[in-house]
Amino acid sequence: MKTIMVVYGTRPEAIKLAPLIVELRKLDNIRTVVVCSGQHKEMLAGILELWSLTPDVTLESNFKSSRSSAIPGLMLLLEDEFLRIKPDLVLVQGDTATAAAAALQAHALHIPIGHVEAGLRSEDIWNPWPEESNRRLIDSTSSLHFAPTHESFNNLVREGNSKSTYLTGNTIVDALQFATKLLDQDRSIRSNLENLLNFNLDDPYILFTQHRREGFGEGQDKVFEAIVQLANEGYKVIFPVHLNPAVRAKVNEKLDRNQNILLIEPQGYLPFLQLIRKSRLIISDSGGMQEEAPSFNKFILITRLRTERPEVVDAGFGHIVGFDHKTITKKAVGLFGKSPTNLENPFGDGQAASKICNLANDFLDESKVRV
Repeated sequence: MKTIMVVYGTRPEAIKLAPLIVELRKLDNIRTVVVCSGQHKEMLAGILELWSLTPDVTLESNFKSSRSSAIPGLMLLLEDEFLRIKPDLVLVQGDTATAAAAALQAHALHIPIGHVEAGLRSEDIWNPWPEESNRRLIDSTSSLHFAPTHESFNNLVREGNSKSTYLTGNTIVDALQFATKLLDQDRSIRSNLENLLNFNLDDPYILFTQHRREGFGEGQDKVFEAIVQLANEGYKVIFPVHLNPAVRAKVNEKLDRNQNILLIEPQGYLPFLQLIRKSRLIISDSGGMQEEAPSFNKFILITRLRTERPEVVDAGFGHIVGFDHKTITKKAVGLFGKSPTNLENPFGDGQAASKICNLANDFLDESKVRV
């Protein structure tokens, strides 16, 4: 029996890998071992449990930073697990420190790597940093590249990975389809949010998030200036505030005294999806929300200088507005309350997990001959 190890450490990784783990565990000929690095300890609670999953191994890591400085220590912890479990294939997702560490350590031990959500490129290694460097590093060491979109597929082919690259779609669509059913079944999620906010979610509002490092400083100030202006013009803004102390300090300085800006703690996965689903417009620098917006048929203003998900913009769901407060407010006013029409979700049809599962299984069968 072959062994596949799935390594994750952040909430987005857990969400995107959960549908794949479910599919892998349906295979009788594959042993699936799930390893959690604990990179987002405070935000991981309850995520895999939505799919009735739990990690097999949780590392006792001490993530003081999600930057590249965390990678060496995590590699040492992963080395022990790789040597103990002896996986035939390691699956990682995205561009986190956890994914980079797992890929580097697996490569050092000659273990094949499968990269879920491979091929994203901003074409600037410093923006976003370190994510752009991480994803390039992972792709350079991977034996299997699971491209979520045509754009990412073409990036990988252009870089010489045509024989190992497969267009699968993005597992975020699989996850959202599953989560939406849970939302429809549990009305308490909405009522709990409305009690927390003292606000009816049928009333129009903007959902706003901002947390990426490249926006810190002057860029963040300008984005917050736009949010304040929109609030002063009467728009309600719901802002789940990231746990990063630098973000919170700026929020307290700039946004805390405006009655039209509803500041709340980071929400669980399902409540946050409910906020997306009921919003009239999204303003965010989040990569994940760029993927979620098309699945919920929402416009998103991307408060970044560039994006590694240009498909969102090309498909018509996303607009890159940078850090210019005038551009942000003008676009927000123009798009608020409008819904995209006749646009196709660039991230697929919700079958990505089963496609990746089958490809990974086929790879291990073929490896018997290859060895």
